[in-house]
This record gives sequence, C-alpha cells and structure tokens, in this order.
Amino acid sequence: MADTHSHAALAAIVDIAADAIIALDDRFRIVRFNRGAEQIFQWNEADMLGQPLDRLLPMGARAVHRGHMRTFAEGPADARIMAHRRAIAGLRRNGEMFPAEASIARVTMDGERTFMVTLRDVSERVRSEERQKLLATAGWVLAASLDVESTMATIAELPVPLLGEWSLLELLTADGAMRRAAATHMDPHRHEDTAALLSRVAEPLELDPLPTSGARVAHEAEAQRITDVGAWLTANFRDAASRARAEALGASAVLLVPLRAGGRALGALHLVRTRPAATHSLEEQQVADQFAGLAALALENARLYQQSRSAVRERDEMLAIVSHDLRNPVNAIVMLTGAVLKRDADAISPEVEQAHMARDEVEAVRAAARQADGLIQDLQDVSRISAGRLRVERRRVPAAELLKECADMFEPVMIDAALRFVRRFDEDLPVLLADRHRLQQVLSNLLGNAVRFTPHGGEIVLAAAQHDDMLRISVRDTGPGVAMDDVPRLFERYFQAPRLLRAGSGLGLYIAKGIVEAHGGEIGVDSEVGKGAEFWFTVPA
Repeated sequence: MADTHSHAALAAIVDIAADAIIALDDRFRIVRFNRGAEQIFQWNEADMLGQPLDRLLPMGARAVHRGHMRTFAEGPADARIMAHRRAIAGLRRNGEMFPAEASIARVTMDGERTFMVTLRDVSERVRSEERQKLLATAGWVLAASLDVESTMATIAELPVPLLGEWSLLELLTADGAMRRAAATHMDPHRHEDTAALLSRVAEPLELDPLPTSGARVAHEAEAQRITDVGAWLTANFRDAASRARAEALGASAVLLVPLRAGGRALGALHLVRTRPAATHSLEEQQVADQFAGLAALALENARLYQQSRSAVRERDEMLAIVSHDLRNPVNAIVMLTGAVLKRDADAISPEVEQAHMARDEVEAVRAAARQADGLIQDLQDVSRISAGRLRVERRRVPAAELLKECADMFEPVMIDAALRFVRRFDEDLPVLLADRHRLQQVLSNLLGNAVRFTPHGGEIVLAAAQHDDMLRISVRDTGPGVAMDDVPRLFERYFQAPRLLRAGSGLGLYIAKGIVEAHGGEIGVDSEVGKGAEFWFTVPA
C-alpha cells in the first residue's frame, strides 16, 4: 500500500514539473511524456508515445545524439546531470528550434532498462544573456567610428535578429520631418528589399502625426510595443510603393524606439518581428531603450564630429584665400621699399639729413611688411600641420653646411645683443635627407627665442652631434629658463609661458615641432628656472 502511494506521489510530481520529463524504453522510444514536455515541445503525450526520441531533435543532430545514447546505455555511469552536459537544441512541433539543457539517468526495474530524460528550455535565459551582450557590445562598437553613415548602419544592424527580423532607422531633419536613413534584414538576400525603403528626401512634415508613427514616438520618453501592424503601416508608409515593400517584408509586431540625446529628439528605430503571433516582451522593451541611449549618443557624437570637420575645412579654405590675398599687397610693399632703399640717398631728398630720416622710415615699413608676411606664413603652416598636410621636400643637405649658414646669419644679431655665441659642431657631420628651408626655419626659431630671452652678456651655444642613426641639434642659452609646469604645453599652439615676457603669436615652437616630426624626429627642452634652457631636436642622419 505504501509503495502504491509513493508511486502515485512520484507520478504526480513528474506530471506537474515545469521541465520536460521523458521516459524511454530500451530502444529509446518514448513511454512517458509529462505536461512539461507537452508545453515545451507542443506535442500531446498521446502523439509521442512509441515515437523515437529523435523526433524531438533537429535533423542535423539526430545521428550524433543516437551515438551518444548508445554510448551512455553501455557505459558504467548511471546518470549524466545538466551541469555536466553541453547545451543541445530541441525541436518544437512548429519546427522552431530552441536551446536546452538535458540530463539522463538509467534505471533497471524488473530486469528491464528505462531511461529518464529531463530537459529544460533555456531560451529565455539565453535571450537574456544575448540582450546583455548586445548592450555590452554596442558601447564599444558604436564608439569605434565617428562616421555618420557608418554609425547609422551599425545602429540598424546591431539589434537584428535579437529584437526583430528587420529594422528601419528614421532621423529627424532640421524642420522636424522624418528621413529613412538606414535599414537591414537578418536574411542577407533581403537587404535590397530593406534598402528600397530608404528615402532620398525627408517625408513631408505632418502637423499631427499618428501615435504609431516614428515622428510621434521620436519625442516620447520610452519605446512603444506595437501589435496593430495595420496602424503602424498606415502611419509610417504613406505612399503605396513603400507600404507594399514593407508589407512584403512582413510584420507581426513592432518595437518603436525613440532616439534622444541631451533631451533632444534625434529620430526613431523600428524593430520589426515577422513570425506569426510574435511579440516583444517588457524586458526587450527595456533593453531597446538602453540600446537607444547608446545609439543616440554615438549618433550625436558622429554628427558633432562631422560638423567640426566641416568647420575646420571651411576655416582652412578661408585662411588659404585670406592668406593669399594678404600676401600680395605685403609682398608689394617689401619689393617697393626694397627698390626705394637701393636708390641713392640724394634722390630721396635734397637734404642729406632728411634723406637718412626717410630711409629709416622706409626700413621700418619694410621690416613691418616682412613681419606681417612671416605671420601669414606661420598661419598657413599651422593649418597644414593641423590637417596633416605639411610638405617637406627632402634633398641631400650637409648638416655642417646648414648649421654654418644659420650661425653666420645670426652672428650679427648676437653681436648687437652683446651675447657670446659659441659653435660646437664638427665639419664631418653626416649628410641629411631633409628639407633645407624647413630645418632653417626650426633653427631660426630656436636661435631667435634664445636671443630674445638671454640677457646682455649671456651665452648661446649651437651644438650638434650624431647619436646612432640620428643627428641631435641643440640651442642652449643662459636665460631665465622654463618652469616645469610650462614644459608640457610649450609646443602647443598659441601657448606663451606666463612667467616670461613674450611677444609674437605663440606659433613658432608648434610649427617647429610639426616640421621636426614630419622629418621623423623629435623635439624637446631641458631646463631649470634661473639656469637657462636647452632646446633640442633630432633628424635622421
């Protein structure tokens, strides 16, 4: 009596279990199929009794599974639990495959072997893991590109097929209309069908858009789950051609997700399910909202980056035009004043004293014109360096010859400033493959700064020495030096050390850095306040 009661209790437990519990005979045919199995596989027990277990597996897995079953039946183990089994795939009555975990036990009763299979549908757990993976992946994938077109395509592609079999991204234009910007389908053969939905121009602005339209939802706070597909088609595909294309793609449920960044509506993402009776869960809606936050931020960053690039291009174009137009009159002044200065002083004025005064004034005008021309050249160089377009025309340049030319040019300046100028470089320095004019520009900047900051009676040393395959050129002075706090920013655009009395645009060291790096070298400074500074740079020898 007790055994009968125990068997009845066990049968009741098996019957109400949520997991599928399936009993098999010695030939692996089904002899028991509980309610959990009926709900998971969508077959009635009466339909499955006497059927092989293979019927519940995808065709491609049946042969391998039969081999595993025979191995287990003849092996020493009496059971394999779920934690020790790899994931398998089950097959529902409607042909849908799903991920599952299974365990099996072998029982011998009255001399007959029975196999008990316990199977759990882990579809929801796998989907939850995939949804979290989507969010984790979206962050770095969307951040990988600042191109607007690429970002739009990524936003449309990432949630497919997890949140829908196809998707459509719509963006708001400046006047509030909607433009279909990107679309994709899980089936590669249908990409052309979704691409046909995209519009070259924005849809006309509606004064009162329908509740199921992207134009309305774009201004909402959260995603909308739509099961009235007819209303969705009417609201979003008003012309017959695009509606026909959308109907051909299929739709049973739509998740309409707003894209918002910084409180501003950017557009909406349509995630469309096509399976009959398919819907979106509340958790999927929440995941879609989180994904939309990442997508909107990436889209806004890409848009701002594109705007900044466009502004930089416009600035560079304007700078090129203005620089060209300014240099024409400046060069004219330089040439005309040069011509005046070549004349005999008596030709300027009948009075010699007045002639000298006029000559000094012309010299001042000529110097100002040269300074203006230098500033224009600096602006052009800064624009080229910022855009990565600084050109260096490499030729064979004897390093000693280059250094001697610069030193000879600055010798009179050193004498006028009462400075001791020391040259420390040998005649047998290597030949450089470099842009002579550009390296002269770097040296002139470093020597000019040294003269400007070194007090009368000080010393400036121009030195050069080869280290392995690099030539190191340095300019050392006995001026006030550079504070450690200023060193990291010394080669930035427009930076001028606040502790020093500076004059100029603050572009010289930035340009020098760009020129040196264009040659494949480095530039730097070693300094201590009160003990002078040594500016150095290297170029390949």
